[in-house]
Amino acid sequence: MKNNIMIIVLVTLVALGVIITVIIASVAGNSEKQPPDSSDSSSYVLSEDPVSDSYPISVDSDPQSGSQSGSDSGYTVGDDIVTTARAILEREDKVPFLENGATLEGFDNSGFIYYVLRENGFITCPRGLQAQTTMGRRLEYDELKRGDLVFFYNEDDSSAAGYGGIYTGRGTMIACLMPGTYVSETDISGSYHREHFFCGVSLS
Repeated sequence: MKNNIMIIVLVTLVALGVIITVIIASVAGNSEKQPPDSSDSSSYVLSEDPVSDSYPISVDSDPQSGSQSGSDSGYTVGDDIVTTARAILEREDKVPFLENGATLEGFDNSGFIYYVLRENGFITCPRGLQAQTTMGRRLEYDELKRGDLVFFYNEDDSSAAGYGGIYTGRGTMIACLMPGTYVSETDISGSYHREHFFCGVSLS
């Protein structure tokens, strides 16, 4: 009888041991499958930054950097020359023709060219019109570009320039031409100016 009791107790203990082992194993398995607690910052660390991977940040944080530099922007000294000439043209107090003038008080024809070029760093620009025709590479009419100098001869003498101006790049020039006028923009695209073209001069 005692032996039967001992066997029953032993079997019961073994069964309880098996059940406890299964329960422990089950609980341990579930705890491994649960996601980490997001409130515990030490247990959930991103290995990569998905924002920076998708949208790389430029090392150069200045969006303007290089946007107007050198030839990349297409901006030339000719554009500066035209800008200066146009600023004089558009002054509220218009600048008149003035014999021997080379200031904002008034210009003669070569004085206007002289003033605009010196404002843009051409400090060796000659004062006389004929000398200005030799400042740079000579151009034909169809080679003209913004900021070039453009010269024409008068009816009575095709061997020398009679007047000139700053070519704007749109078939016009800005100049101060004759007594009684102001700095103005003149259409030079017609046949008269083509026939009386003396030369263009490239400064760049």
